[in-house]
Amino acid sequence: MSTCPTCQKPVDPLRSRFVKVRDGKVVAYCSAEHMQASETKPTAMPVATGPAAAEKRARTPASGIPAGTSPSLETGPVIEVVKDRKDATAPVAAKPVAKTRRSEPRIATPPPIEDGSLDPWNAGEEGDEDGGGRASITMTAPKKNTAVVIAVIAVLGAVGAYLAYRFLLVGDQRSSEPATDPSPPPPPRPVDAAPAPKAVSPTEAVTRARDVLVKQLASESPRVQRVAASALARTGDTKAIEYLIGALAKETSNASRLELAYALARAGDKKGIDTLVAAMQSGQRDPRIEAGRKLALLGDRRAAPVLAGYLEVSQLRLGAAEALAYVADPAGIKALEQVRVDAKASADDKARATIALAIAGRSDVIPDLQALLQDARFNAFAASALAQLRDPSGKPVLVEQLAVPSLRVEAARALRRLDPALDPGAYLPQLLASLDSHKDTEQVQVAEALLLLAGDPGWSEHP
Repeated sequence: MSTCPTCQKPVDPLRSRFVKVRDGKVVAYCSAEHMQASETKPTAMPVATGPAAAEKRARTPASGIPAGTSPSLETGPVIEVVKDRKDATAPVAAKPVAKTRRSEPRIATPPPIEDGSLDPWNAGEEGDEDGGGRASITMTAPKKNTAVVIAVIAVLGAVGAYLAYRFLLVGDQRSSEPATDPSPPPPPRPVDAAPAPKAVSPTEAVTRARDVLVKQLASESPRVQRVAASALARTGDTKAIEYLIGALAKETSNASRLELAYALARAGDKKGIDTLVAAMQSGQRDPRIEAGRKLALLGDRRAAPVLAGYLEVSQLRLGAAEALAYVADPAGIKALEQVRVDAKASADDKARATIALAIAGRSDVIPDLQALLQDARFNAFAASALAQLRDPSGKPVLVEQLAVPSLRVEAARALRRLDPALDPGAYLPQLLASLDSHKDTEQVQVAEALLLLAGDPGWSEHP
């Protein structure tokens, strides 16, 4: 602890921010004013006398360490001695001997002084080449921060000046330039319109459909052969009928035999009719009911007595009545009417009964059928039943179903039943485009739909 040379106030030379070096001694001042006053009015420093003081003066960094002595490595805090540029009479400080290590660490974070700032000695770095110790005991960090701030402000100013020049000055110059009309764009290159599909006559459509069915009749798949023969047999094709007869002789499944027999009977072949009649007279219930239903689809009234016998069976009543509607059997019609007024009957059963009554020729159910056109579950059957009654309200639904593989055959048959003199020209391009499908079964379906739309009206008489 020392005293301020100006006011004799106690000052810690290690913590004071206002220090100078005089005659090899660190002189600490209590304030900047007193340190400034010492510049204009030098203050005499007291000089100690005696042997101890002489030895202490001999060991200053300016004078060096006397030879022959062995000083301890612990010499206390290192204070860099810098030359005061304003004092030309001060001797040049010699470079102190660099310390190899310290026995005790410095204080990590010195306590703040009265004005809230940190100890200035902690601002430098030890081991600087120009001083051998810390950069300076005076605070240089604020000067560095000020230089950084000035540099940032200069950069921001340059950026702002460039943006102003770029968007204001250059923009004004561009806006002042006379506008020139751009050259008109070249006329668009005419696009060659796709050639309209060649119109195909109904006769040509039937020919193409026959060719596809004949080709599939030679398929390696027995299933594809059967569906192709069944569709082609509508036209009375002898090869298709021969194939069906041969397949019927080899078939052992009752259900498959009845399908083959129905295709033959629809084509007018007697062997198919005889097979259905024989199955209807057998002792097995399921083959009897199925054979009777297929005969009813063909309009054969021999199915009526057999099917009427199942009207008393609750589980089979509605199905038997629906089949009897194809022959307009009075018992079947009565059963259908009872279902429509039965409070316990479900909405689905009532819809089925309404459609069956239309097939039986009951035109009084047309309003109910038109309402069913909005039901996705029954609109296909309702539209077909309306066509049976020659009511065109279901025609839009039938036209949409021509694009559905599983519904297009019945939709084509219903459209032809609605208008036997139908001009199919509007529907042929869509179907002919699907005739080249890579799926063999879809090709057969499309070909059959073409036969029903563009061929003989008699081919669409039966489902």
